[in-house]
Amino acid sequence: MIAAEPYGGHLETNVSVAARLVRLANEQGHLMVVASATREDLLMGRDPARLKQRLVELEKFHQLEEVPLEEAFVQRAGASNPGSNDHRDLRILAALNSGAATHLISDDARLHRRAARASLGDAVLRLADAVELLSAFAPTEVTPPPRVEQIATYALNPEQEIFEGLRADYRGFDTWLSKVRRESDERACYIVADGDTYAALALLKAELDCTYGLAQPVLKVSTFKVASAYAGVKYGELLLKAVLKHAASARIATLYVEVLPTHPEVLEFLTDFGFKDSGRRTEREEIVMTKDRVPGPEADAFSDLEFHVRYGPAALRPRQSMYVVPIRPEYHDQLFPELTTAVFRTQQLSLFQPDNQPLTHPWGNALRKAYLCNSATTTIDPGDLLLFYRSRDRRAVTALGVVEAVLRSTQPEEVMTFVGRRTVYTPDEITRMCRSTRGVLAIRFRQDRFVEPAWGLTELRLAGVLKSWPQSINELGELGKTWVREQLAD
Repeated sequence: MIAAEPYGGHLETNVSVAARLVRLANEQGHLMVVASATREDLLMGRDPARLKQRLVELEKFHQLEEVPLEEAFVQRAGASNPGSNDHRDLRILAALNSGAATHLISDDARLHRRAARASLGDAVLRLADAVELLSAFAPTEVTPPPRVEQIATYALNPEQEIFEGLRADYRGFDTWLSKVRRESDERACYIVADGDTYAALALLKAELDCTYGLAQPVLKVSTFKVASAYAGVKYGELLLKAVLKHAASARIATLYVEVLPTHPEVLEFLTDFGFKDSGRRTEREEIVMTKDRVPGPEADAFSDLEFHVRYGPAALRPRQSMYVVPIRPEYHDQLFPELTTAVFRTQQLSLFQPDNQPLTHPWGNALRKAYLCNSATTTIDPGDLLLFYRSRDRRAVTALGVVEAVLRSTQPEEVMTFVGRRTVYTPDEITRMCRSTRGVLAIRFRQDRFVEPAWGLTELRLAGVLKSWPQSINELGELGKTWVREQLAD
């Protein structure tokens, strides 16, 4: 709300994103509300003129009634001293937990962490993520197809806007960038390009002389950056796909990134994909985040999902239950856009699609996705393996995913909160699916790999994986699971 309302001629850095959110919410008929604790938060301001303006602005929004703090919820979220800022955050989360709203929008990193402890993490969105969610509901807001390219570092344009934030964070950045451009043979560079503009950028360097004592070969992610104008469309995950593919091709054992603690959103992003705080700090007090690619002795204690997150993608044991999941071509193209053209290549990772193909959506860019259906199955658990079978035209298993979480519900709002920004389905389609007597089976999963070459229906039948083409989710028997394990071991 504050970002959308200039004060004294001053524009917040994210004013355009906030304005877009308000416009989309109004156009789509969403009700934007504020908790009573938000008003009390504003009252803590010391500038009388600013306070007066903010309170008037607050009147534009419907204000929720106070929600009681239930003991079970407080135990999950953590208690706070009444009257403190933390206690006001607790009251706001309590309103979300009670169902007074389906989502909470906040860029407060501490509030996000507390929401996660209270099992509300997926219902709390950053401002850019909220815009992404509503944009996915509006066909006119679809993001153009992105492209990940590998370019020589000497071809980098130092005048790109994406470098401005890095210059602000690091003294001597231009000197370092000049060095990077001269070392083109020793470094790899990936960009997500929007015309002539760098929307996202990653710079990589193999380090034979790494001083952190990490398992070799080591790959340093020197730079990993998404331009602020492109926040909320999963370009970070799109870029990470290229980085991890590069690491797999080079048989890297360990990746590491040095992150300033002033960027908690980057730390959260990396942690979500298996990077961990090594406990080491640089001279600038940067946190050294590492990701193992080779399972160590500790891997035996990990669940199947933890194993995948820690070492992948791609990373499977695979010892879990397995399911064939049919998906129609039009949804397959959106969920796995890379497979509409060529699969990842070493030198050129092209995700542009032919003019007659659907546009690439944020959920196609992402590594974490969602699948919805009306299947009656009740046995799918986190960590299970999903074999996505493209029906009708290819009739083949083309991609593998690892289950993250499962929900069955007849409530559209509950399903939309659960899948958030990861599904190809619109709110109207989800509402229709929820009318089924069984409700909707919603599966959040992590993309593991593409199957190259794809496993065709004839091959699957001969191997005992399938008896016929799947019309719904099919659990594999021991014969089928043994065959899949053999293929993955090759």
